[in-house]
Amino acid sequence: MTSPSNLSRERILVIDDQEAARYVFRRNLTHAGFDVDEAATGESGLNRAMLGPDLIICDVNLPDMLGYDVCRRLKANPVTGSIPVLQISASFLSDESKVQALEGGADSYLTQPVEPTVLVAQVKSLLRLRRAESIANLSARQWQTTFDSLTDGVVLVDSAKVIVRTNRTFLDMVQLVSSEVEGVPLTDVFLQTFSTSLDQFRVQLNGGNTVELSREKRWFRVRYNLIDSAPDDESGSVLLLTEITDQKKLQETLKFSERLAATGRLAHVIAHEINNPLEAMSNLLYLAEGSARDADETRGYIEQATKELGRISQITRQVLAYHRETTEPTMTRADEILDGVLAIFRAHIMAHRVRLDTRLNCSTRLLVLAGEIRQVFSNFISNGLDAMGERGGTLRIRCSDSTDWHTNRKGVRFLFCDSGSGIAADIIPFIFDAFFTTKGLNGSGVGLWLSAEIVAKHNGSIRVKSRTTGNHRGTMFSIFLPTRVA
Repeated sequence: MTSPSNLSRERILVIDDQEAARYVFRRNLTHAGFDVDEAATGESGLNRAMLGPDLIICDVNLPDMLGYDVCRRLKANPVTGSIPVLQISASFLSDESKVQALEGGADSYLTQPVEPTVLVAQVKSLLRLRRAESIANLSARQWQTTFDSLTDGVVLVDSAKVIVRTNRTFLDMVQLVSSEVEGVPLTDVFLQTFSTSLDQFRVQLNGGNTVELSREKRWFRVRYNLIDSAPDDESGSVLLLTEITDQKKLQETLKFSERLAATGRLAHVIAHEINNPLEAMSNLLYLAEGSARDADETRGYIEQATKELGRISQITRQVLAYHRETTEPTMTRADEILDGVLAIFRAHIMAHRVRLDTRLNCSTRLLVLAGEIRQVFSNFISNGLDAMGERGGTLRIRCSDSTDWHTNRKGVRFLFCDSGSGIAADIIPFIFDAFFTTKGLNGSGVGLWLSAEIVAKHNGSIRVKSRTTGNHRGTMFSIFLPTRVA
């Protein structure tokens, strides 16, 4: 039975046609703790090498072929190519012979006679190198496996902006093969993949850590990080791609659902707005019918009915404008957008016993998607009414020309201030997160999130201030929209 210690002994194959030489090798190597296998010819040695020894010692002068040829065939075979080969000769002693052996694939070359200590030291050195190479190869395979298993697409780029390596995920994302991207300038691959230049992408990236780009109906979040080996030495960069197509689809579904919900919330508001003039028209027409003999009185009733019909027509136009879909930004007066939303909500505000205080000093034209901005304003007005509840209060709405002092951009600032219960300080950081709501089952947690998305889309900003105690409690939302989307 083989002992456990023998299982870990490294095995050396000695290829030499001299029995005496093989005996010396066997004796010295066995004494040093190795197992020894032997072959007397080159062909026999090649066959024994297929058993996977840890190292091969091969004489140059063999009866059927030269040791140089044995070494070349060993290195050319994938099964034996990684086995270290130590060539030894008592006949080929010149430097040319050493060069020929090393160029043929030998890992080392010794001439006879060889001191036992030198032989053992050389064997141990070659085995250490092999173990180190095996560990390095294993680490490389593990790294490559991990690299390819990442769910993000990764592109490694050198200092000359040439792609060095990509993982399998990236290749699958962009539907390319490694030969089409590795060794190719990143600028070419980026333009081919996203139909935009790398320079334009990096300009967009200056505003944040990521940029969202599309490719053939798929969306990706793209990041680009430099690798700095020294403060003044840019040694390379990493491009990261995360697919967000499903997330984008979910966002669009949520936006559509929120628009439907907003339509539902406005339905009863519109019903109240239209019901009053309709009731007035009904009464006026009834009176006109009863006063048919008095032309002047009848004409007065009809004129009042015409005014009420005009009110209904105006409300209808506002509702149509509120839900009109536009795909391109248009120049629209800021006060007209806000006044259009207020026209729909005015009766609803009065029904909630809320005092409306407005100052619309903003005739500036904004390049915006007006329908989306109306939806934002509607969300803030609805939230203000909900915050004040049945007890009522004051809703202050302002709009004025302004400047964003952080970016020095000209634009318009809109203020929505309610005298409601306020928002706790520890909650404010989360109010713009999707699905976060303080209204329980009565809230979807989508309105403010969607509003923030729309404002960001227009390169605007939102600030919040709120107090939950004192005589001046309530919440103020400040929305800044630049005159033009940069």
